[in-house]
Amino acid sequence: MPSHQPWYHDNITRSKAEDLLSKAARDGSFLIRDSESVQGAYALCVLYQNCVYTYRILPNEDKKLSVQASEGVPIRFFTMLPELVEAYHSPNMGLVTHLQYPVQREEEVEEEQESNNHPPQLPPRNFTADGKESESKTSEQASKSLLDTYLTRLQHIDLSTLSEEHQMAVQEYFTSSICLDAEQVQNGNPNLPGLKKLILAVCKNLNSEISRILPALEVFHRALDQQLSPGIGPKPILADSGQSMSSRLEQLTKLLYSIEDKAKSSVFEAVGYDGGHRKSLIPVVLFEVKQESLGISTKMVLKVDVESGKIYFKKSKDGPEDKYFVHNKILQLVKSQKMHAKLVIVVETEKEKILRKEFVFDDTKKREGFCQLLQLMKNKHSEKPEPDMITVFVGTWNMGNASPPGDINSWFHCKGLGKTRDDTANHIPHDVYVIGTQEDPLGEREWSDIVKNVLRKITNISFKQVAIHTLWNIRIIVLAKPEHENRISHVFSDSVKTGIANTLGNKGAVGVSFMFNGTSFGFVNSHLTSGSEKKL
Repeated sequence: MPSHQPWYHDNITRSKAEDLLSKAARDGSFLIRDSESVQGAYALCVLYQNCVYTYRILPNEDKKLSVQASEGVPIRFFTMLPELVEAYHSPNMGLVTHLQYPVQREEEVEEEQESNNHPPQLPPRNFTADGKESESKTSEQASKSLLDTYLTRLQHIDLSTLSEEHQMAVQEYFTSSICLDAEQVQNGNPNLPGLKKLILAVCKNLNSEISRILPALEVFHRALDQQLSPGIGPKPILADSGQSMSSRLEQLTKLLYSIEDKAKSSVFEAVGYDGGHRKSLIPVVLFEVKQESLGISTKMVLKVDVESGKIYFKKSKDGPEDKYFVHNKILQLVKSQKMHAKLVIVVETEKEKILRKEFVFDDTKKREGFCQLLQLMKNKHSEKPEPDMITVFVGTWNMGNASPPGDINSWFHCKGLGKTRDDTANHIPHDVYVIGTQEDPLGEREWSDIVKNVLRKITNISFKQVAIHTLWNIRIIVLAKPEHENRISHVFSDSVKTGIANTLGNKGAVGVSFMFNGTSFGFVNSHLTSGSEKKL
């Protein structure tokens, strides 16, 4: 049994644990208590979006502990609870969200409040009846909340390792500039000028050093490219002595991007900024069909309104809307195997009678487009916490070491070669986009931004990057809708070189795999020499 762990609460009841977490009021807050039903087991309780999720921690025969997370997620075993908690601080481990803020035992909180050595506890956030933060929060309250949060965190961080100049720059940002950034975001400017000023101040010497050495590196880079064949690509093979510097610069770049992304996310969330894009709206779609009754064929129009969750049966395009059925009254879609354009819709009437309505579409693709719209409508309005179906867009592009044209929107609207969509379903955003490129001359960040911006433009959704992996000029990137972020876990990526002596990465493959709830996905993007000898 663990002792002196702030997140361990012995044998408190489930209702008491939920009460403590609701008071914490922060996504990622967690505690562990003894299981009430299984001897020797524990319960991991996690707060996310005002709901408490409970996971059992069970010992095996060797007394090693494992978490019962999402179905299909590989099980990991741990010797001690602290080891388990440390591992689940990482995202994508199968929990609804990763562990972030331990909720202390009540007696420990009381002791801290009696001591003057620590700052007072911040009041919990206020939630409205539907579980969301009140949207009427004023900008002043938002800025003050943001200020209080970061000043409290700053008091618990040792700044003695920083130079006096850097200490002052960091403190100045969290005492005043962050509020100015929040104000700028509310006025429609999401660029965070205060944060940019801070980064420039902290990286002042680094910027001048990079400016001094970059020309030399570029000359060296060009010289190496000329020694190799022209088609090899822009990434030179550096000697081992340069790897440490390369990795440090890469690490620094990722850190700066991460700081910028986290700062924007925090400020945007605090002031309720949605990125300046409206929510994705699916327009009403009409389908011309035929209905047979007593051997007589009658033309009809099916009107699908995804946003309102209704399907209308009309006698003509411009005619009155004779009948409609709400999404939860549409019980089943039955596709005919003999007539590929025929569909049976099973609905429930207000008097709870079951009706079967048969329709014949113009072709199979029209029927498929109709079915996809109805599935989207049911997913959108369903009270189920998880989707029944998702769609994936997979694209591959050999760029020939040339930059992409200014407008590549049409690529993401194309119907593709797989289970093709009808034109009527082209505007439905996919849940996941997987893009493989070969002979790609762009940097990872540049290509990622291009793809995200295109998707934002055509769907009005800010897609989240699941993974990106590059081998020389071979790249794969996976993006998903933001609502799927916590459904995706166990993300792995890797590459295989098949160039000369299997050591050069100008030929080979990159791959990404992940779990979506209990389903595993894997994608491989390859760029090989002619023939199939390197395929395996």
